[in-house]
Amino acid sequence: MTLHDYVDILKKWWKTVTTLTVVGLLAGGIYALVSPDTYKATSSLYVSIPASDSATELNQAATYLSRELKSYATVATSPYILKPVVEDTGVDKTVAQLQDMLDVTNPTATSIIQVDATADSPQEAQTVANGVADQLIRGVGSLSPEVANRGGTVQATVLSRAQLPDETSGLPSWLYPLFGVVGGALLGVILAFVLESLVRRPRTTTELRRVPGASLVASVPRLKHRTDARSFFPAGGESAPAREVSPHVTSLRSRIQQGHAEVLPHVAGCAVLVVTGQRSGDGATTVAVELARSFAGLGSRVALVDANLSDRGATVLLAQHNHLGVSDLVERRAGADQSTVRLEMGLTFLPAGTPTPRPSDLVCSEPMAALVGELRSEFDVVVLDCSPLQDSVDAAVLGELADEVLLVTVPGKTSTDQLQFSVQGFRETPVALVANQVRPSRAHSGVL
Repeated sequence: MTLHDYVDILKKWWKTVTTLTVVGLLAGGIYALVSPDTYKATSSLYVSIPASDSATELNQAATYLSRELKSYATVATSPYILKPVVEDTGVDKTVAQLQDMLDVTNPTATSIIQVDATADSPQEAQTVANGVADQLIRGVGSLSPEVANRGGTVQATVLSRAQLPDETSGLPSWLYPLFGVVGGALLGVILAFVLESLVRRPRTTTELRRVPGASLVASVPRLKHRTDARSFFPAGGESAPAREVSPHVTSLRSRIQQGHAEVLPHVAGCAVLVVTGQRSGDGATTVAVELARSFAGLGSRVALVDANLSDRGATVLLAQHNHLGVSDLVERRAGADQSTVRLEMGLTFLPAGTPTPRPSDLVCSEPMAALVGELRSEFDVVVLDCSPLQDSVDAAVLGELADEVLLVTVPGKTSTDQLQFSVQGFRETPVALVANQVRPSRAHSGVL
């Protein structure tokens, strides 16, 4: 996958990413509001041993003290020390609560014991830190035996007493919403890629050929410029169909000729082709218009029908908004002469006609089927531009009257299951896939 693919995935799942980002922001904001301010006060002790003139005794005493320092840090948070702290200082805390407030450490390679007390008020933090330091001095003296058979014990001396903290400890409250935004966005991005991996989307020509019941008949490159009419691109190519037929359209037309010789002007019969897309914007209307023009260029008699009575894509594209058309023919408000437009030699266009509040009812009606039958008897090729499959079942209904269905899809936009379901919806009518908006830089490797 390229960087463009990753960007496409994020665009597709942007709602998920945005939702989790907002949730993270709210969670961080709520945590910042409900979490109380805390204060930390620190006192430190220096632990020493009695002096001696003997190097051996000093060495033994130093070894002993290095072992005991870690034990003193543990003793500082034991009930042996904390019970007297509660009694002497009068803090309204239990021994267990004091243990949660304290962090007593012995910095590496030092004889210092550091007592950190964290509390909801600065006075309480100071009181607890100094109270523990005072009690630990007594505890060290009472717990330590004589050293190296000399008088005296291990001694603890206060290096610094805890001062009243004037600032809160920990992170500033404004950082929590920021962390929430970053965490939520990161989780959203991860979830987007996980969801994308769970939804199988064919991205290569090989994968599209594996869609059951359909065959891949053409792939069309992505537009480099909006004015490049050689690609079936709804936002650009449909704005002004070019007079010159694209080589990709010619290739598609040739593939259809192989299966339907009746499309040629000197062969009897007619081929009815339904052109539809999986979703709006796949470029099906451009495929229909350009394919019809291509067949007309061969000398075939071609009827292009805008059967998408809702969006009226081909009608808008060919600037026939106000012309009578399919809806008027089906509802018998106008005759064939009033409802058709001759676009060029051999190409007749039936616009969508007067807008109707029930477009699907008209497309799926008996008069519409009769209209298709009449067109079949008068033309060599009938191209029906239908609404996208995700919008209606019109294409599936008209597909029963057609000789072949051209299903336009943009690689990576539709899952394999959706394509397979769509193909199965056409029952006995052959379905051909047209891959649209293919990246030219990746076409050489077969990647769409």
